Amino acid sequence: MRGNNEFINQLERGNEALFKASEMQVEAFFKSNPSTEALVEHFSGRCANEYLNMVEVAKNLLEIAPSGDRKMIKLLARQVQDEAEHFEMVAKVLERLTGKPLDVQALLAAEGKGGGAKGARILESMDKDDRLALHLYQFIAEGRAHRVWQRMAEVCADPMIADTYGKIAQDEKTHREFGRVGLEQLIKTEADQKRASDLADKIRYELYAVSCMNCVEVPEARELCVEAYGAAYLKH
Repeated sequence: MRGNNEFINQLERGNEALFKASEMQVEAFFKSNPSTEALVEHFSGRCANEYLNMVEVAKNLLEIAPSGDRKMIKLLARQVQDEAEHFEMVAKVLERLTGKPLDVQALLAAEGKGGGAKGARILESMDKDDRLALHLYQFIAEGRAHRVWQRMAEVCADPMIADTYGKIAQDEKTHREFGRVGLEQLIKTEADQKRASDLADKIRYELYAVSCMNCVEVPEARELCVEAYGAAYLKH
């Protein structure tokens, strides 16, 4: 059995192809000179995603709090607050694009009919008692968000959007480390490592689909993931 830190570092290295592919896709989207309508659709999904992340992390906090794990209670409570701030920040992006106040209920209703906030749907689908799944989601999805939002900040021509996502990116990097803390607590055995590897594969695959849907399909990005993870990535 590999040591715990060695295994978690290996998981992190395994995320790299997904992260690079996602960076390529978001860069292609913003360099395609998207219309205002396309930008509104794009950020509507992102805004709903921040809202759903806030709600789902809060639910997990309520599940974990009775365990008395004081460190994790504090980390999740901070993430709930951060996600609420991100929701507000992306709402302001939408209001800048549309020139009118955001109708939150309409946003969520549209998401409920099949909008673009699929990253949070991964978290929503997880068993709230499954802490390993929660912390893997933090470690992979929040790590991906850090990389993607930072690239968005670098390539987006609108300075308000670039500044907003530069700030959000730094929070996502912190949330990734919350996931690392949780994994260090929970992965103790070879069976834990096997389950973590299997869950990581599933989360990466679903996050790749999010990138394809929210951004621009980039053949080189797909090839990168096929090479790293296998032929299943040809199906998106």
